[in-house]
Amino acid sequence: HIPRPPNAFILFRSAFIRSRKISSEIEGNHSTLSKIIGRVWRTLPPHERAEWEARAKIAQEEHRLRYPDWRFSP
Repeated sequence: HIPRPPNAFILFRSAFIRSRKISSEIEGNHSTLSKIIGRVWRTLPPHERAEWEARAKIAQEEHRLRYPDWRFSP
């Protein structure tokens, strides 16, 4: 199974969790964690959001090079 390339929010979420900005009590509760990260994502200034969009575009290109025949099929 080939995973889908990560979008900007998924990359942001992964980096946010790695940065340890969330207490360990919340980190185990994925529902609460996603809500908090979603709020932070929606309040990001446009220039920061654009950085994550650019990273997602790079990840998508790398994915395309690694798996040239991959097509999304749900």
